[in-house]
Amino acid sequence: MSLKAKLQTVKDQMAQLPAEVLHKFQASLQTLLDSHLGDKALKANDKAPLAVLKDADEQDVDLRQLLDKGPLVLVFYRGLWCPFCGQALTAYQQMVADLAASGATLVAVSAQTPEFSRKTREALGIKYLLLSDADNQLARQYGIVFKLEDELDEVYRSLGADLKLFNGSDALTLPMASAFVIGQDGLIRAAFVNVDYSQRVEPQQLITAASRA
Repeated sequence: MSLKAKLQTVKDQMAQLPAEVLHKFQASLQTLLDSHLGDKALKANDKAPLAVLKDADEQDVDLRQLLDKGPLVLVFYRGLWCPFCGQALTAYQQMVADLAASGATLVAVSAQTPEFSRKTREALGIKYLLLSDADNQLARQYGIVFKLEDELDEVYRSLGADLKLFNGSDALTLPMASAFVIGQDGLIRAAFVNVDYSQRVEPQQLITAASRA
């Protein structure tokens, strides 16, 4: 089953939520779409911002050093609490060997604390690096960060997703679901930015882009 099909299954399941909740989700998404935020994100041939981030075991990981080894596939996700992210991260696990064959490294980044990166790793059985981008500082450099409305934060908390707890911050910011393939020259070779968090780039697209990086 394609990642797209798996994401559609999640959407179908979410359709069972109360109508008021679904309306708030849709209104928030429409606001994002109307803002054209995706147009402000970095694109192919832009210089890729890199940083030192904490992994799930609270060890420093320098993205520059990973890039020295080969192309870098940098995925930004929202968090363990997001079922669409769970499907995407699991699907991307299946392409690690294909990426390695072309010398590429896969990392996934969120604003979650290392503790919740670790819980994400354990819950989903992820073998690749999950990194913590405190307050979305790196994601902000890619132009993919937006502020969550207070009203929607209340909805998420009612569903068991306390973003302030997950991210260890009072800043209600999230990254758009994005992936960047970065060449060893430090330039972005391919950019996949989805304002709609229910949509994600397919693994094969990332494999193909990495093989050309």
